[in-house]
Amino acid sequence: MTACTPTPLVLADALGLSDNEEKILTLCIILLAIMVFVGITAIRRVVETKAREQTKRDLAAFIAEGTMTTEDAMRIIRADLNEPEQKIATGVAWGTIKPEKAEALLRSMRGETAKR
Repeated sequence: MTACTPTPLVLADALGLSDNEEKILTLCIILLAIMVFVGITAIRRVVETKAREQTKRDLAAFIAEGTMTTEDAMRIIRADLNEPEQKIATGVAWGTIKPEKAEALLRSMRGETAKR
């Protein structure tokens, strides 16, 4: 009775690959995984940049129609990642928070009274 030696790839045993072919297959799988990771990272960055630019355009439109002040828009753009303002900005960017509500939230955080 012979001892079974584990191989890195079970598929290599099933295909009857030699040691060199097994190493090449392992390398190809690793390279494919790296390429997929890099591709997904690049796509994520493009989507984030596009969303950030869309948010800036939306804020400019809100300022132009008078539903938001320039100061509030600048605070949303400059908000740090861990601050509540960033969460409000994200909500405005995704359309889950109306700009009027965002402005009211920002004012209440600063203790200001609402404009009429």
